[in-house]
Amino acid sequence: MPRKASVETGNSASSAGAAPAVKPKRRRKAASAAAAAGAEPQTVADFLAEFTPSEREEVARLAYSYWEQRGRQHGSPDEDWYRAEEEVRRRRAVSKQRPSRR
Repeated sequence: MPRKASVETGNSASSAGAAPAVKPKRRRKAASAAAAAGAEPQTVADFLAEFTPSEREEVARLAYSYWEQRGRQHGSPDEDWYRAEEEVRRRRAVSKQRPSRR
């Protein structure tokens, strides 16, 4: 199936010799990953309200480690982030289920 040609703005005479217009990246995969996980993509305010500062750091470290495990290439940063959020939520739920040792 042929691709649609991108539409450039501005005067073509003034843009001669200029770098071609850059298309924004599509984020469809990340949104579908969140939907598949049964969660709506969160806003920053939702994220800040749900996670403690130490959990936020853990989410960031986990997402970075997932990227490193792929050899620091390919994939989606959003998918890594959603995966890390789910892992932190899972760990939190497991730790709440364990009886405290005193």
